[in-house]
Amino acid sequence: MHKPLRYLLLAINLAAPLLMTAQPDQPIFRDVSAEAGISASHRAIWDDKEAMQGYLAIGQAWGDFDRDGWPDLFVTGNLDPNRLYRNEGDGTFSVSPHSELLSLPDVPSGGATWADYDNDGWPDLYIVNNGANRLFHNDRGAGFSDVTAVAGVGDIGKGTSAAWGDYDNDGRLDLYVTNWSCYPECEPVDFSAQADRLYHNNGDGSFTDVTLTLDYAFTLGAGFAPAFLDYDGDGDQDIYVVNDKLQNAIGNVLWRNDGAGCGHWCWTNASSESNADLLINGMGLDASDYDNDGDLDLYITDMVYTMYLLRNDDGAFRSRAHSAGVAINLGPDAGVGWGAAFFDFDNDGWQDLYVASTEYFQTFPELETTFMNPRADALFHNNGRSGFNDVSARSGIDEALPTLGVAYADYDRDGDLDLVTGNWNSGYRLYQNQSGGNRWLSLDLRGDDPSQNPSRYYPAGASLVNRDAVGTQVYLRTADGDTQMQVVRIGAGLGGTNQLELHFGLGAASSADLRIVWSNGDECGFSGLPANQRLRIQYKVTAGCG
Repeated sequence: MHKPLRYLLLAINLAAPLLMTAQPDQPIFRDVSAEAGISASHRAIWDDKEAMQGYLAIGQAWGDFDRDGWPDLFVTGNLDPNRLYRNEGDGTFSVSPHSELLSLPDVPSGGATWADYDNDGWPDLYIVNNGANRLFHNDRGAGFSDVTAVAGVGDIGKGTSAAWGDYDNDGRLDLYVTNWSCYPECEPVDFSAQADRLYHNNGDGSFTDVTLTLDYAFTLGAGFAPAFLDYDGDGDQDIYVVNDKLQNAIGNVLWRNDGAGCGHWCWTNASSESNADLLINGMGLDASDYDNDGDLDLYITDMVYTMYLLRNDDGAFRSRAHSAGVAINLGPDAGVGWGAAFFDFDNDGWQDLYVASTEYFQTFPELETTFMNPRADALFHNNGRSGFNDVSARSGIDEALPTLGVAYADYDRDGDLDLVTGNWNSGYRLYQNQSGGNRWLSLDLRGDDPSQNPSRYYPAGASLVNRDAVGTQVYLRTADGDTQMQVVRIGAGLGGTNQLELHFGLGAASSADLRIVWSNGDECGFSGLPANQRLRIQYKVTAGCG
């Protein structure tokens, strides 16, 4: 049961661009990398035959590090230096003066996430590496400080991705990190060297490694992508992990959050009972309510065979990839699925799907395989009838590239979602959305923390919401009765971070009602919010609800 309404919401119209009307034959996206100034490179190795080395990792992370209202972009170079781009607000990006500190030229870098781990209102940066991971504290937009040692989150595995979520609802973000495998460098493979890590935020700038609260044997898979999500709707954050069966074939793992106790915290491996225990060559992951029924569904990519769309039916998942038209029947001599992203590219109120992929070649009789070959990515339009239509041919993203990562943000603030893709041994591409036409609503949710606001009154026993509002659910309803649900999440696809703001497409609707269920269970709402605006909604303890 949720707590009664008692929290005030403040909304600020942060700008509303005019609607644009797209031409029917116009490509959905346009490559604007060169004109925007995005030129970062990616250089990597996979050679399990001769050099016996390889690191399958990439990172693309959107976050407004200087809080000027425009999403900035951080990308990792793997063997090349990482780069931080500042959004100039005019359609272009410049390399930030802080980029050099974050470049990490001496360690191969993979995934990256922006998260306000200390609730000071400024997004911090966590970079996972093949070697010690690094946490950089945002010094109020003036620069960054390496706080890895103090924080205690410098795991030395072969890191792929990270995700943040407040699993114990104490108002502080906790961290899950996936590691792949020491292969091909090690022989024999040491599974203990690839254990994932779960870190609990202590609230004083440090974290405690609480991985052993999980069943240790199921943290040893070759992990590619994690996600915090409340799959069973009980109000707390569970964890789903996508594993590659190539090394230590334990399958994907769903950790159900069962609350305090068991030493520190109780987790149950609910993989089998929820039908989420896929034993596959898992690569990427995204979670979204694609069928608008009020719960989170999963899309999972595979290296060799078909992709998986797991529809959530009251906490049990059902495979619907084939019936929904998004199986992408990949197999030998076909393709490899990597990162994936649910997002509403045409603002019609239904979550569409982008799948990053590379081409897979196998030669006989030598059975030599290569899987980092260029291939056009897939874009699926949600038809609103529990299925998707393949619109890849008119996506405008028709250059065949070996794409591993994808993340979205409305970087130009024109009311639709744009994309950045990360391409193996190549670099990054920025794609501007050209669709236009439908209405939208963007929500910037802010949690609160009394430790940062000592003069503000908080009733005894008040539970907190982390500053990024991660885990908060928003239900949006339009006059035609259609309802959407989205959740604030950090960590997406493969090695990526989407924009933190929730972006809702409204179709032709001119207004919408909101019901917000904050991460601690408190609720509030608005009625009749006009379309085409950005709202900043602040969680505050008050005597009532406006």
